Amino acid sequence: MHVLQIGPLWFPVSRDAAGGRETLLAGLIAALEKLGCRNTLLASGDSQTPGRLVPVIPRNLIAMMRDQQAWELAYYEQHELSLALQLAGEVDVLHSHLNPGAFSLSAVPGIGRRVLHTHHGPVWGDLQWLVGQYPDLWLSTVSEFQARQLRAAGARRCTAIHNGIDVAAFDFQPRGGDALVFLGRLEHGKGPDLAIAVARQLGRPLILAGPKTDGKFFAETIAPHLNDNIRYIGVVNHAEKNALLGGAACALLPFRGAEGFGMVSIEAMACGTPVVALANGALPEIVEPGVTGYLTGREQELPELVTQAVQLDRAKVRQRVAARFDLPIIAARYLDLYRQIAASKN
Repeated sequence: MHVLQIGPLWFPVSRDAAGGRETLLAGLIAALEKLGCRNTLLASGDSQTPGRLVPVIPRNLIAMMRDQQAWELAYYEQHELSLALQLAGEVDVLHSHLNPGAFSLSAVPGIGRRVLHTHHGPVWGDLQWLVGQYPDLWLSTVSEFQARQLRAAGARRCTAIHNGIDVAAFDFQPRGGDALVFLGRLEHGKGPDLAIAVARQLGRPLILAGPKTDGKFFAETIAPHLNDNIRYIGVVNHAEKNALLGGAACALLPFRGAEGFGMVSIEAMACGTPVVALANGALPEIVEPGVTGYLTGREQELPELVTQAVQLDRAKVRQRVAARFDLPIIAARYLDLYRQIAASKN
């Protein structure tokens, strides 16, 4: 089996990527290679992969935009799709992680029946409309929460495969510290302001990490509360994330939006750190109440749930994430789907 992985261009595909899709793809390719599945990756030239890398652009688009070497995604993505067409004859399956830019590949004669589209983000009405027009697209989602919405819109070939991580790449910490941790984009939808309110109510230290994607929100809502007890440390690489999550008493992830998955939740669990979150999107599929953390639909209940979560058995938290979300398990499910697609006649 040889798969063309069509990766996003915003960040490099690597274990240290700032983007969740890029982080997942780096680990997924490594796990697939170990299963004997060859991979060719279309991505930025600064990506890191054990497969064959075909650079679409020299560096990730965020860096190029920052240095005023690029201004708009669409033109670079069109070039990526052209490269995918050129390489299609060399592979068994084309696996797109672009949504929605690559859906047109499924209409190309001789190629379309071999294209899998993985949807990583929220399911909006526009996508549901498209699925209704083309119900036989090969689709995968990263949660049943997403898949149910697409099947309801008419999708006939939609498989939910959870995101995964290399659990062995995260150090288990049998005892966390006193601090809470929030890891994610610093924007209203991710709820870092809620994390600050919980930490202040409990009198616990809080460490915030992640990119500042909304400067106004950060300046007005986050920055005024920063002090020695509530700190913002910026974007972290894998080693820093490993230490940060493992050293926390609890990962507090009060995401207001309907998360398609929530990678940071399983990364925290891999370190043994329990998770407390709002019960939105796919998080009820990930967090097992009373075992790996707690969920609630009410913001005012978060402080009490943190108090309960820090008492959970951290070894059991690690065991559950390894049993459910370790990358070899996830990669095997994708490989089964690739084989099904390659064997399909239409």
